[in-house]
Amino acid sequence: MRIVVIGAGGIGGWLGARLAASGQQVGFLVHGRTLEALRSGGLTLLDGSGGEPGTVTARIDEPLVSQDPGTLVDALGAYPELVLVTTKVDALPGLVPALRRLTGPGTGVVSTQNGISAPGLLADAVGTEHVLPGVARVYSAVVSPGTVRTIGSAGSLALGEWDGGASALTASAVGVLETAGIRAWVPDSIWAELWRKVSFVAVQGALGAVANVPVGVLRSDLRDAFTGAVGEVVAVAAAGGHDLATAHAPDPVAAALDLADAQPAGATTSMQRDIAAGLPSELDAQLGSVCRAGDSTGVPTPVLDLARAVLAPREAAARTRD
Repeated sequence: MRIVVIGAGGIGGWLGARLAASGQQVGFLVHGRTLEALRSGGLTLLDGSGGEPGTVTARIDEPLVSQDPGTLVDALGAYPELVLVTTKVDALPGLVPALRRLTGPGTGVVSTQNGISAPGLLADAVGTEHVLPGVARVYSAVVSPGTVRTIGSAGSLALGEWDGGASALTASAVGVLETAGIRAWVPDSIWAELWRKVSFVAVQGALGAVANVPVGVLRSDLRDAFTGAVGEVVAVAAAGGHDLATAHAPDPVAAALDLADAQPAGATTSMQRDIAAGLPSELDAQLGSVCRAGDSTGVPTPVLDLARAVLAPREAAARTRD
């Protein structure tokens, strides 16, 4: 399958390295230090579950890379069948020209961002008929440009059609992801799946950033606050028409807590790490969007509102420095 991965950070490096190592035609749209690093040193994926530095799980010596989308289309020989968009939400408006150049009549454009806003931004760029909302789950981080490390499980990617249906393209995408060692599936409702991730990742990132602690502390010393915040997200989702209960997990709050209990104790989210480093983060895209949705549906979100109020000055300062 012809695939372009936009970005080669924690998510893009993980997906792209595994897909390329499994024999897919993968090109990376990157720039700056990442472009230079991939050209000179290739792409390395490490499994850090046993501690640093980690063992090599995939190594691409000469990846196809460019900062020009047209060059990638030419090198692949045709439009990509999949475009995996792995940048942060803030980067999406600036990617509109590249997305339009990469999107052919049969191209699926997959979102992987945390929060609930990315699919809509991609639809504004290329049309809803091309957008496959995705939900990526993996603990991954950039060690240095060109080197990405994961911890825990091999990771997963759920994806689905905008209208909730299924297609030959999504079925093919699931197949190539599974072959690459990435658990993949098309859920009954990709939108509910997106909200399920928000109920865990946005809460972990927000409360973890406020307290400056990993998930191991959130699920123990701060379990009550974590439980309350997850319940707020579940209630906001329900008010928007998205029931997060499933046959296997009828209580979505308990399911999020079970997920927290299963994670490596030292795990943190990318948003939390950015805030801790004084960098611009996805605070508004992740936490702000949920709080606004609560306001618009009349669902109170006191724990999330407090976390947002505490973190907002730090976010503003980071963006001023940026």
